[in-house]
Amino acid sequence: MSAKRLRALGVVGVAVAGLLLAPQALAQSQAAAPHTPGAPHYDHVFTVVEENHGYGDLIGNPAAPNLNALAQTYGSATNYTAITHPSEPNYIAMLGGSTFNVKGFDNPYYVNKVNAPSLISQLDQAHVGWKAYFQNLPHAGYQGICYPANCNGTPDKDPLYAAKHNGIANFTTSWNKADWARQVPMDQLTQDLRSGHVPQFGYVVPSECLDMHGDPPYCVDSGTTGGKDPQDQRLVAQGDAQLGQLVAQITGASFWAHGNNAINVVVDEGDDSDTSGAGGGHTVNVVVTSHGPRHLQDPTAYSHYSMLRTLQDNFGVACLQHSCDTATHPMSPMYAVSGEGSAAQAFRPLPVPQYATPTPVPSEPLTTSTFTGSQAGWTVQTQPQLGTSDNDYGAVAVVSPKDVWAVGSMLPDTANSNQDAMLSLAAHYDGTKWTSTPIGHVGTNFNALYGVAAVPGRAWAVGVAIDSHYQSHSLMQEWDGHTWHPVALPKINSIHDTLYAATATSANDVWAVGDRESANGVFTTLVEHFDGHRWSVVPTPNPGATGNHLFGITARSPHDIWAVGQRNDATNDAPLVEHFDGHRWTAVNVPAASTTTAFLQAVTVTADGQVWAAGQSDDAQHQARPLALHRDANGHWTATLLTNIGSDFSNVTGIAVSHGVPWLVGSYLDTTTQFQKPLVASLQGGRWEASDVPYRDTNDSVLGGIAAAKDGQLWTVGYGRTDSGRFALVEHHSG
Repeated sequence: MSAKRLRALGVVGVAVAGLLLAPQALAQSQAAAPHTPGAPHYDHVFTVVEENHGYGDLIGNPAAPNLNALAQTYGSATNYTAITHPSEPNYIAMLGGSTFNVKGFDNPYYVNKVNAPSLISQLDQAHVGWKAYFQNLPHAGYQGICYPANCNGTPDKDPLYAAKHNGIANFTTSWNKADWARQVPMDQLTQDLRSGHVPQFGYVVPSECLDMHGDPPYCVDSGTTGGKDPQDQRLVAQGDAQLGQLVAQITGASFWAHGNNAINVVVDEGDDSDTSGAGGGHTVNVVVTSHGPRHLQDPTAYSHYSMLRTLQDNFGVACLQHSCDTATHPMSPMYAVSGEGSAAQAFRPLPVPQYATPTPVPSEPLTTSTFTGSQAGWTVQTQPQLGTSDNDYGAVAVVSPKDVWAVGSMLPDTANSNQDAMLSLAAHYDGTKWTSTPIGHVGTNFNALYGVAAVPGRAWAVGVAIDSHYQSHSLMQEWDGHTWHPVALPKINSIHDTLYAATATSANDVWAVGDRESANGVFTTLVEHFDGHRWSVVPTPNPGATGNHLFGITARSPHDIWAVGQRNDATNDAPLVEHFDGHRWTAVNVPAASTTTAFLQAVTVTADGQVWAAGQSDDAQHQARPLALHRDANGHWTATLLTNIGSDFSNVTGIAVSHGVPWLVGSYLDTTTQFQKPLVASLQGGRWEASDVPYRDTNDSVLGGIAAAKDGQLWTVGYGRTDSGRFALVEHHSG
């Protein structure tokens, strides 16, 4: 979907928890699957799921030569429809035969959980081997809703792997050790094909960059479909190249020519502007077979339920929900075994075209926000707004009560702009009012700021930019006292690298942290330092076997600096804490509050050496609950999972200390209103207590960062949403 219509991961909107079926309903939801005597049986079937494009967006589109070659050579369902919008309920329907009343915006699988059987639980019971391959999954059994885990808040930080594109996770019948273990990184597919250990059912989902979805900051966002938008055409082409290579890999494996084998390529939903009344839109389903039909254009009315019914019939398990309907036709013609002319052949991938990026840089009109309010000591401050669409802040830095910086992103809306590309946003507070400070746009496809550090007269803002070559790399802008200008950073040998946070003890001692992805898909920590003359990359530990990230940093002195994030291992995804003592960085052992998956997003240190860090849990057992870590002045760490504030989907993005009291901020899903509400909490009398703050309660409000002045005054920043877009939100507390 377009960035202007559906920003970020999609977990900041309306959601309805999955329908919990009573035992008698479970019994009625499945029936014996009839089998046609003598019908062909397929030994192996792979289902590859692509994203967010209709039939007319892809079939005939020169950006997708591989998909079109497969559709013409093998079997194409020309009248195939998705069930609904957005993505997540379609993935649920593909495996369960119903959306189970999951609707609205995509939300975490443990919010949209479904207590019902699925194709996966059926295959388990029938002892049919299966495996799910997810690109950029850090390791088998990962239970987070996204990876990299810093994928919510503000500005948008979409992930590469998103659980909303993993229908298995929604079904509680698969919340067991064996089923989690069968969900593996996509590179495992290469090993399985080479070894000949090919599952009977393979479920394959590329990353959000390579399934035609789009996910800044790693790649461009989707825009206007149907060949009208060069950014979307770029997404289609990259996804098509991945699809061509994937089909070539499977069809080139030794098992392919033996027996009957198939690859089912399906798009989860069509363009949401489709007004044909076809539920989730008219979309694409192509079936590639080893010995099946050739040059088949099947006009039968099919849907995701038809695909499910076909798989159930093939593997001899019962139908479920709407796959049992008489109107649900199995896709039998596309799986028929042909005689002459259907010899197994390896597919040879075709080259895809290149697309130039839009280049105009807009000049947006300057206005001011109109939302005001005060509550519980917090007061909304009037903000400058660029344009009439999205403005949001993700970070704030306080030098003094008369010297405060906020940075984030905005979406342009002038006629000559690239309206799907976020651009950087920065503003300054002088003790009286906030003023917009124009900032250059380094990446014409996308550039956003996630962190900021400041000292008197100087500031450094960090983030990421996607340049004209569609490469995603770290972004830094420096305020020299008069203007912002981009900083030349060290060249890093990586696929992607991003800076999330910064801190400074002086103008000659500035630090920034983030992560970088190597050619093998593994993320490692990234720390860069400015010594007053140049920026350099500083070596840091990477204790996690399958991934390491740093999302937050703080400094008490040049010899006492702390950074936090996440380390990923085969059995545990735990908070990562690292410390710099003036000579080198070391990893610090910290407790994790007994969660399977947890990470830290922000950290602060007090004058007496106490360290406070905040993040969240993120797994099936604990959901997304706020997590607070504390190191006392004696060096003793404690971890607390906060179950009394927020909700089962809470996102913590910032922490600061005022007069010795820690405050954390973020957002949480209000299950009554179905909006994201601002989360603000402080430690009072040994117990974390939530505070009410002013916000627009008719839509989402999210806080992205918090900072404190030495006198105890606090500023928190984020965004509020209206029907026309987001407005930058800044709230002040006198301390």
